[in-house]
Amino acid sequence: MFNSFRFGFLGLVFAAFLASPAQAISDKYRDLSARLVTDAEQELLQQKAEAADSLLNLALTADPGNARAFLLKGKAQTALGNKDEGLRLVSVGLEIEPGDTEGLRLKGEYAAGLGQLEEAETALSRLRTVCDAPCAAADELAQLIDKARDTQKD
Repeated sequence: MFNSFRFGFLGLVFAAFLASPAQAISDKYRDLSARLVTDAEQELLQQKAEAADSLLNLALTADPGNARAFLLKGKAQTALGNKDEGLRLVSVGLEIEPGDTEGLRLKGEYAAGLGQLEEAETALSRLRTVCDAPCAAADELAQLIDKARDTQKD
């Protein structure tokens, strides 16, 4: 009985020892991913969607749970003309960070642009829930959805 306790205790100590370096490595990857996302944001501001997309691929390799990287990759893909993929990537980012107001605005904007008004309305509803009133982003998205609805009627 004493041996099983001792081996169980040693197993826990060993597992804790192994977890510490892994945590430090994952922090380094998270930091690397964050730096790459910052660089990608600058590329997008300079209208360099292809360069931003490449940086975001690296950022997501370093940290596949980086919601911001998915949102920006969605922007880059949309700028490159891949609108369906842009919407999909923004949606993935929102699965990771469901209350991200920029992500909700982008999802509504991209869905409306693709004629997916129900999805755009859902994003608008969620945006109104998380955005403090008055919420200019929600009001602008509502106008965009109304405009998309009017063009669908024509």
